[in-house]
Amino acid sequence: MYHHSIHIFIIIFIAIFSAGCMSHESPPPESIPGPSIIEIEDIATAGSVFTITDATGREVEIPNNVSHILCAGPGCLRYLAYLQKPEYAVTNNPEERYVIRPAWLPYLVAYPELRSLPSVQVPVYPAQIQSLSPRPDVIILMNVSGPYSPDELSEMTGIPIVVLKEGNLVDLREDFNYSLRVLGLLTGSSDRAQEVIRFFDKIIDNLKSRVSTIPEFQHKSAYIGAYTDDKPAGILSSSCRYFPFDLEKARNVLEETCLTDSGSESILLSAGRIKKLSADAIFIDLSTLEKKENAIHELENIPDFAETAAIKSGMVYGLYPTSIYGESHEIDLINAYCIGKALYPDKFIDVDPKTMAEYIFTYLYGKSISEEINKEVGNFALNRIPVFT
Repeated sequence: MYHHSIHIFIIIFIAIFSAGCMSHESPPPESIPGPSIIEIEDIATAGSVFTITDATGREVEIPNNVSHILCAGPGCLRYLAYLQKPEYAVTNNPEERYVIRPAWLPYLVAYPELRSLPSVQVPVYPAQIQSLSPRPDVIILMNVSGPYSPDELSEMTGIPIVVLKEGNLVDLREDFNYSLRVLGLLTGSSDRAQEVIRFFDKIIDNLKSRVSTIPEFQHKSAYIGAYTDDKPAGILSSSCRYFPFDLEKARNVLEETCLTDSGSESILLSAGRIKKLSADAIFIDLSTLEKKENAIHELENIPDFAETAAIKSGMVYGLYPTSIYGESHEIDLINAYCIGKALYPDKFIDVDPKTMAEYIFTYLYGKSISEEINKEVGNFALNRIPVFT
């Protein structure tokens, strides 16, 4: 079994990276807000300060010797961890410090020291910053707002404020890329930022290439249950937008019934509505296991579910949580492999999702953390869940 997993890993590694070995580095997309990373790197090499344009179009003057960064809002610490530069962080957010399970935010498993940093509550107030030691050289506001504008907050604290957007892997990829590049520049790891961006590119290309020939009428339907962007939820909590489905040509059964602007926020359904949607497969966010009456218990005990196609065919699977605090982009990739293997097994015959999880975690964080994450999330992670009705 061990040799079989290694064989699978080698095949997938070659499939993902063979194309990249023959190509030159592509320039950053022209539509990324602000100057290209090449331009801001050129600026950064001269003088004691340099200027970048943040996600709001503000020009921000940054010291050339940044060593301490205050991260406010979801995504910032995650991206520093992708760059393997956790030592730059001087604060965390309360949602990170007090998360029920660190495994729900894998960067906290990779770098547990991040949880012991002082917490800064969003919105950020000057008084919170003045008491910090060491004093931050730059403040990153990501997906947050408050009573003060970035310029006002900068004037009150004497610290440059850079506003960035978290982005995603589907339709806000340019925001994701630009934020990584700016943080790479601030931490002296621009090369690493480019490598991380290319890594995500190649994994996504591998996922999409596997399902590219499936015609639309053969796309399988799926339901994400126990979805949450906050606390553990039950099977009736779902989302109109689930990024791993988008990566795998899985049709979210809610996409036609939800409002177009509902985004990826969680919504609450009735059992009867889920039954009528009749998904080919049900996927469960395993943060639900923290609840006594969790999603698996509900599937087994609510009569409306007993006759659903997914339950009858045994198509119920457990996934890692993706959206507890911001979007865990690496988890979107890992869950997509599990979803693809469940819905289109002939296209993923060479894939072991847990092997891919180990590979993705190790590349991004520089250490093996999948065993610890699986221990916390539970044995159902990336596996079929037996449901007895």
